[in-house]
Amino acid sequence: MDKHFSFFMLLITFLGITLVSCNENYGEYIRPQYGSITCTPSPVIAGDSVELVVPQKSLGNGIAATTYTWVIKDIGWDEETNASKDSVITVEDNYDGLGKRDPCVKFLVPANWVKGNHAVTMTATFSVYIGNTLFDKVSANGRMVIE
Repeated sequence: MDKHFSFFMLLITFLGITLVSCNENYGEYIRPQYGSITCTPSPVIAGDSVELVVPQKSLGNGIAATTYTWVIKDIGWDEETNASKDSVITVEDNYDGLGKRDPCVKFLVPANWVKGNHAVTMTATFSVYIGNTLFDKVSANGRMVIE
């Protein structure tokens, strides 16, 4: 009877460990909080390689696919409409899968971009895998000076 009881307890323990390991606790969904966009170098000169970064005030959790959309306002000139135009840069990322890193984008500044102080907005659209939220969105703002 002791052998059967020991085997039964071993089986129960094994099943308990298996169930716990299959039901990992990922915590809860947390939206990251962002600071202001930084631009390096600043000011920027046409032809420079530029990096825009949004430092996080607090990290998020439960975020998979992420799209960062960067909009630099009134940076170009549309000859057809004779009006200023924005530049839009889109970056696809995996927030949790890539270490919850700060959003960033690097690019070369074209020679035809308009000099001046330009507003920059980064909008992050998240695909969430924890809880009842499926998608979420948050934005950050900053400035980019071109000389």
